Amino acid sequence: MITIKDISKRSGFSVTTVSKVLNNYTDISLETRKKVLAICEEMGYVPNSSARSLKTHKSYTIGIIFEEETNLGLQHPLFSKILESFKHVVQAKGYDILFLAKSMGKGNGSYLQHSMRKQVEAIFVLCEDFNSEDMLELYSSKLPIVIIDFMVPQKTTVTSNNEAGIRQGVKFLRDLGHQKIAHIHGAGETYIGGQRKTAFEEAMRRYGLSLNEAYLVPGDFFTKEEGYRAMKKILTLPDQPTAVFCASDMLAIGAMQAIREADKQVPEDYSIIGFDGIDIGQLVTPRLTTIRQDTRKMGEISAQKILQMIENRNQSIQADVITVDTYLINGESTAVLKNGRSSG
Repeated sequence: MITIKDISKRSGFSVTTVSKVLNNYTDISLETRKKVLAICEEMGYVPNSSARSLKTHKSYTIGIIFEEETNLGLQHPLFSKILESFKHVVQAKGYDILFLAKSMGKGNGSYLQHSMRKQVEAIFVLCEDFNSEDMLELYSSKLPIVIIDFMVPQKTTVTSNNEAGIRQGVKFLRDLGHQKIAHIHGAGETYIGGQRKTAFEEAMRRYGLSLNEAYLVPGDFFTKEEGYRAMKKILTLPDQPTAVFCASDMLAIGAMQAIREADKQVPEDYSIIGFDGIDIGQLVTPRLTTIRQDTRKMGEISAQKILQMIENRNQSIQADVITVDTYLINGESTAVLKNGRSSG
């Protein structure tokens, strides 16, 4: 195993200087830093994390909480992208990530207990039952925490600008001539489900469009199966909409499947718009029109915020809600309304 002494011998710099470079001391010149790091890379030097932790009283570990209803785990098309972006930033700063579970081996314990046992320096929360006892205990701790898509008064939240995204989608459909717009929404008791449903209702009023209660159909956990079932229900209505705004791309893909099975077509009979901008939405036929979330930016901002809180651990943490802009992808699943139906 390559050691600091080996790097010192090869570079000609003292062990102290090499150590300072590896621990980001500011009294080292840029030229020296570059030379030492180049030799470290050339020789394949890997820092001894245990020794580093003992010396700096830091674990260089960030806990990840990622428990979601659909059981897709790391295959989740949205949260996996956010996590990948987050990981890229923190690993570049020398941090590892550790997935936290509610149980370890045969023992049980809360997220906070496991965080303390593993000595994580901060926690990034992607998915969970945000109002569970475990999470409420975690919120009350002094650990730096960043949460995706859920607001906690004393913690930092990173989320998309859902209101602006929904408003943009409704305006887009209205500008195509659609007035009878249905909405397949997430569960109202969830932060995102309720926020997007409320935003849809407000956008419909804003643009002078009638809000038909029968057109508001739940797809609680944003899955393809729920989108399919919701669209089946819409297809039974005596007064049919000409467009459907789905609160996620997976809901939209499920809705399109139900439309095909009813011998109808997208966008000829129904214009469909989704929300998320996941990759699969751009691979289906017709290619999905959607409101894309900037998952790369959400992950990067979350990582930067956590690193900032770790570095300033002695300062009080101010709660913050950071919104990231969305943008519309004009696909092939929407069309101008002609003679009461869409026209591709």
